[in-house]
Amino acid sequence: MRIKLASLSAIIGLCALPTLADEVIVQNDSLTAGDQATICPCFGVSEEAAVWLTSPCDGAIVGFQIFWRSQLGGSPVSLEDSVIVYEGGSFPNPGAIKSELLAPALQDGGLNEFRFEDENQTIPINIPVTAGEEFVLSLKFFNASSILAPSILFDDSGITPGKNAVKVNGSLWRSAESLGVTGDWIIRAIIDCTGGQIGSACLQDGGCVDNVTEEDAMLLNAVWNGPGTECASQQCLGACFVPQTETCIQFDKTTCDLVGGDWFGPGSELCESPCPPDFTMDGELDFFDVSAFLTAFTNQDTSADFNVDGEYDFFDISAFLTAFSQGCP
Repeated sequence: MRIKLASLSAIIGLCALPTLADEVIVQNDSLTAGDQATICPCFGVSEEAAVWLTSPCDGAIVGFQIFWRSQLGGSPVSLEDSVIVYEGGSFPNPGAIKSELLAPALQDGGLNEFRFEDENQTIPINIPVTAGEEFVLSLKFFNASSILAPSILFDDSGITPGKNAVKVNGSLWRSAESLGVTGDWIIRAIIDCTGGQIGSACLQDGGCVDNVTEEDAMLLNAVWNGPGTECASQQCLGACFVPQTETCIQFDKTTCDLVGGDWFGPGSELCESPCPPDFTMDGELDFFDVSAFLTAFTNQDTSADFNVDGEYDFFDISAFLTAFSQGCP
């Protein structure tokens, strides 16, 4: 951190995408359009500028804003190391890393905004937070800043104590004010306060997917496991009918297949399909269900005894086709 270099003053021009109605921008800086800010050409490789922020609601961090510019403007896009979200920790030391966005591309001259909707984003920015939760948002430098190169800015209205820090030489956290910084870093978080938190969801094929909202799970015809859950700690259990013992047991699909059972999907409790002709249990009636039924019928699988009379004949095929044509509820 080379804070002894002379700071440069620049008129701010705030240009960012508008936030949605249920989104809140959380910030320490007090900058508005037309105000002045100071460029800090003072960072070395692997150093970080960080702010301590507090969530106003239960929701999720869905975007970041970072003001980035040079004294003269017009510099090429800067590909920096990462934007990191830490747990609050104990100032000036952040806690554990919650999430990070690698290789952010920063454009000279404005308030850069990063969010899932960006065309170049390959991972979602969707980090669960709770009301009153303190977290740390940090920009980690890949390029050393210089007197003419673009860098992070701080406002000119005074620094908020205990809210701004620097990771010096990539190893030691110091409060920004102890290093001579006189304003708040212009680093902000966008929080979606609709409560759209993320977690894991169990799929109908027995698999599991992380980082989805409850609404996403519904679109996937999956069973959502709740906010903050991860597939690594989920079994995705469901009802499994074991023909050999004629019992209905809670198993994951892999185990159910190993014992030669019929699995009825994640979260199911009874060995009864809510839609009997949906043989593939994918929530759709199509050729694959017909093919699966005919395979089961040929193998005289109990699932193909569609009229449950203990025989495999034309009446089972007729009952299946009738149910198939009627569709699922």
